[in-house]
Amino acid sequence: MTQHATARPQGRPAPRRSGAPARRLRVVAQPAGAGSGLFLALCVALVLGGFVGVLVLNTAMAKGSFTMRDLQQRSDELADTQDDLQHDLDAVSGPGPLAREARALGMVPAQTAAFLRLRDGTVLGVATKATADETFSVVTESSTSAGSASAASPTTAPSR
Repeated sequence: MTQHATARPQGRPAPRRSGAPARRLRVVAQPAGAGSGLFLALCVALVLGGFVGVLVLNTAMAKGSFTMRDLQQRSDELADTQDDLQHDLDAVSGPGPLAREARALGMVPAQTAAFLRLRDGTVLGVATKATADETFSVVTESSTSAGSASAASPTTAPSR
């Protein structure tokens, strides 16, 4: 035998059964209800419901974010207004403006002090009638320039 010999296919022998008759093949019908689209429709409905739920949640969160931003801006505006009003209040309630207003109302500083004890109604000290003193001045702190140290400057109240 040479190395260049071709191989010959051999046929397969049929299995031999002893005494058993050959079985016939038949077509089996698909079971009823196995091909219905109910399960598929349920799955699609669940997926679509999930997408709609996520969309609604995302929209609600975006609306909340815009509302929070608007409320933060309003809070900042109110804080600025409060600062401005506090600054105005501090400007008119300092010792200088109060002394000027007191002078305008005809008030004069007391020479001696007397106190009334409320629990028993006794008067402590001796009160004397106050006289107008044109040399009276109130010392307030005012800044000479922004960022510099405060300097004391006398403020005289206008006389009546």
